[in-house]
Amino acid sequence: MIIAALPAFNEEANIAQLVLKTQQYVDKVVVVDDGSTDMTAAIAERLGAHVVQHPKNKGYGAALRTCFETARKLDADVMVILDSDGQHDPAYIPQFLTALKESQADVVIGSRFLDKNHKNGIPKWRIVGMKVLDISTNLGGNMSVTDSQSGYRAYGRRAIEAIKIDNPDMGAGSEILLQIQEKQLQVAEIPINVRYDLENTSSKNPVRHGFGVLGSIVNVIAEKRPMLYIGLPGLVLIMIGFYFGLTLLRLYNQSGYFSLPYTLLAGFFVIVGVLGVFISLVLNVISRLLREREA
Repeated sequence: MIIAALPAFNEEANIAQLVLKTQQYVDKVVVVDDGSTDMTAAIAERLGAHVVQHPKNKGYGAALRTCFETARKLDADVMVILDSDGQHDPAYIPQFLTALKESQADVVIGSRFLDKNHKNGIPKWRIVGMKVLDISTNLGGNMSVTDSQSGYRAYGRRAIEAIKIDNPDMGAGSEILLQIQEKQLQVAEIPINVRYDLENTSSKNPVRHGFGVLGSIVNVIAEKRPMLYIGLPGLVLIMIGFYFGLTLLRLYNQSGYFSLPYTLLAGFFVIVGVLGVFISLVLNVISRLLREREA
């Protein structure tokens, strides 16, 4: 079974058209109504969509979690997730399905940046923020995708079964990519165009959203790979501290002058570095225990 899942919050103005368009390409449309206070759920249900309602607004990540849970309950072979605000065109769904099959990928991402000649009308300052998040996600997940923040994605059965979302908010998209690397799932991308000429396409301040996602990425990275991303920098800081300490001793031996700045620098870098190494060791033990518990 091929399903399309639409996370929705107060989208009564768009949901009917989107459900009708999407039904042309899939076996079932699932609408996850994240605590809407309007007619979103009623309209979608009337049009034949499978509607799952949250009693209150829980956030985008929580809606994605319900999408995956519902896909597992429906025993879906493929799930395509797209936004319900009209920015994503359901006509791309056949291309997602073709890419899943031909590339033998587990996840296909619709990228706004894969085709460099394609103009999406994205403000340049937003592109800069997106690229910062792309770099952070790619480093954390040891992967290379051009649009880590794209919400238009297709998931095969292996991905549907494997991905378990914890982040309740917008950082869930990056969390999924980090899980993809951890669970050794295969990723492909296709070029898409996203509409930015629509009003009220996001209820979040984009700057706050960006920092929130970046914070989520850092938290996940720190939890999954503390030795690499906290312990290793800690060791580097310790070495820098030793360098200042040796410079201090050499200066004192040559001139008898005891440099307070070098002393403070050496102490600062060594203390912070040791603290980083200690924290990474503790987080590594906790992370290993959690993985053993999940297994």
